[in-house]
Amino acid sequence: MRQKQTLFMNTKGKNNQTKTSAILVLSCDKYQDLWNPFFRLFDTHWPTCPYYIYLGSNTIRMDHTKVQMVLSGKDHYWSSSLYTMLEKMPYTYIFLWLDDIFLTAPVESEKFDECFQFMEKTGANHIHMHPKPLPNSILSGGPFGIYEKGMPYRVNALGFWRVAYLKKLLLRGENPWNFEIMGSYRSSYDDGFYCINEPLFSSLHMVEKGKYFSQAFEYCKNHHIHLDGKRAVLRYQSGFQSLLQAGYFTLMMHMSWRRRVSIMNTLRKLFISY
Repeated sequence: MRQKQTLFMNTKGKNNQTKTSAILVLSCDKYQDLWNPFFRLFDTHWPTCPYYIYLGSNTIRMDHTKVQMVLSGKDHYWSSSLYTMLEKMPYTYIFLWLDDIFLTAPVESEKFDECFQFMEKTGANHIHMHPKPLPNSILSGGPFGIYEKGMPYRVNALGFWRVAYLKKLLLRGENPWNFEIMGSYRSSYDDGFYCINEPLFSSLHMVEKGKYFSQAFEYCKNHHIHLDGKRAVLRYQSGFQSLLQAGYFTLMMHMSWRRRVSIMNTLRKLFISY
């Protein structure tokens, strides 16, 4: 109870929007080596962030004047840890940020404000921070697109969330990739899924399978962002494979979702026998 009281007290002194909204940087103990470089870039590119910033982990804390810790305890499953963190956060909406998504350019607070305000006005459950996949239609009078019911990949862990809905969507035992695929199925009959038609901010994806992407590693090296020696850099073959996978995914995301589902169903019929 004492921890919850402290969290509520920390919402005083901010504007009305930040009393209902916050940023949660989702991490875990084994990724603590990313925290210092992540927040160095965050402080550089968004020094006037008006929202309370929470760092979610298991048991290890970080000492940072602008960051409040929210701990889930021993790590069992990604989804279970996230649910425990959300239970400790007194907010209606959050922007869920992943620890290996590093900022590379200044952030406009107004864009965040607009998204949180849109959620309040429309009852939205989730907003992607970029138009991937492409929306089914564009809403007039604003920078938002809409995802229809039944559309694959309408769930993305990274983005704006109505906390109550996110908690309902989480299923024990899932990792982020399971959550995005199966969560999209579980959300098939629900409205309230949107995206921003232009990326919310510029960033680099730093890690895959525990290793640095070579491009991201070189970016940090060139910008004097210290990374400790804990992680290896993806070898050329692995890195090339990741680039191919990313390219394939980008290509598929520019295709009509109904056509994608049709292709997948055809492939299943061709290659899966019973």
